[in-house]
Amino acid sequence: MANLVVCRTRRSPFVAQSLDMGPNLPSPRRRSRLNWFAVFIVVGVALLVLPVAGLLALRVASDLTRRMEQVVNGGQAAPLDLPEIGVWQGKERITILLLGIDQRPGEDPESARTDAMMLLTLDPVARTAGMLSIPRDLYVPLPDRGQDRINTAHVYGGPEYAMRAVEYNFGVPVHHYVRVNFAALIALIDLVGGVEVYNDRDIFDATYPDDAYGYEPFALPAGWHVLDGRTALKYVRTRHGASDFERVRRQQQILLALREKLHTTDAATKVLPQIPQILQALSGAIQTDLNTVEIAQLVLMVKDIPDDRIARVAIDETAVQPWTTPQGGNVLIPVRERVRELRELFYNPPVAAQPEAPAPAGPMRISIQNGTLLRGLAAGTKAYLEGRGFIVESIADAPQRYPRTVIVDYRGQPDLAQRLATELGLPLTSVATVSDPDSPLDALVILGDDFQPK
Repeated sequence: MANLVVCRTRRSPFVAQSLDMGPNLPSPRRRSRLNWFAVFIVVGVALLVLPVAGLLALRVASDLTRRMEQVVNGGQAAPLDLPEIGVWQGKERITILLLGIDQRPGEDPESARTDAMMLLTLDPVARTAGMLSIPRDLYVPLPDRGQDRINTAHVYGGPEYAMRAVEYNFGVPVHHYVRVNFAALIALIDLVGGVEVYNDRDIFDATYPDDAYGYEPFALPAGWHVLDGRTALKYVRTRHGASDFERVRRQQQILLALREKLHTTDAATKVLPQIPQILQALSGAIQTDLNTVEIAQLVLMVKDIPDDRIARVAIDETAVQPWTTPQGGNVLIPVRERVRELRELFYNPPVAAQPEAPAPAGPMRISIQNGTLLRGLAAGTKAYLEGRGFIVESIADAPQRYPRTVIVDYRGQPDLAQRLATELGLPLTSVATVSDPDSPLDALVILGDDFQPK
């Protein structure tokens, strides 16, 4: 079988005003209504999530392709001569636009605005990946239409036009798209038995919208929680008491929590046999221009990318200026120099040349609290981190006991928080971002019962 490679290679400069964009929209692409699990997870989350390895990965991917073809063919048996998957041979970077749409029951998905927008990129040569979250209120020039919120691009021209708008404003080629509605996220999280996250602040949203244009109050206290699908959806969508940037961070937090959950053999074993049922139940929840073989090849390509080669980047408060339009709309104007910096971090994540000799940590200022019954744990951790170049301003006992360790990131800079988590041997899901520019600290480490002393 000939290996499949992406065909879109055009690049566009970052400054939108200098682009020479044609007057016509791109030609419609083929649309494959495949299962949300295999696409949203394999392409969106499985870039960061699906834990298959070695020969098991090849067997799973081959079986997955055959089962998906059977469902796509209307329940007919897949052809016996279905080609083997092979290995992704392309050397070009591949970038995918993930669109989470706010689609109510009975609503045409083409007319829905995007409630979540994220770019995912893979470099098959460098073996790196990145995820860039884009706030929905970002006010940018849309090709042939003028200034508007970026989340309206999908309304104007569907996924193809949304891809074009992202290329136009960020100067990176976008090769494929995956569009999902929120039923997909709910079903997957329920399928794996929920996801564990740390909520850094009490949430009470009395006006969380329901499906009938009414309200469904939502409350979640601070602390660790195992969230089912519907609660996780509310967690990533609520805007009460926090900015849109907090929503973006929670979206990434849920994706990484899924990754952690699916890293367990039990979860993977539970999910994979149920793929045909998922395909049947949620056939309308996903739309993509990737085919099944491309999806399976992406699984095989990304399975070995380690955490420290995945860049988590968000266009946050440092990259925008709030503004009110003449019509009274609250929007975010991009600070282009900062957006360029974030784009480069997303597109070219820094990779240590020699992992066994990490770069000095630098003057990162932190405080440590002991949330366990083990005496001296904070002091020992302080000595360890100071030996690694961190500045530990203080140590203390936590006000309560913590079952899991958490890093509270006050700066909203994932590269710094990731460095601290790596030094402590913690997963990225242990990081909770609480932006506080006035804090004298970069981060707070609360040691939990799961912490392994260094």
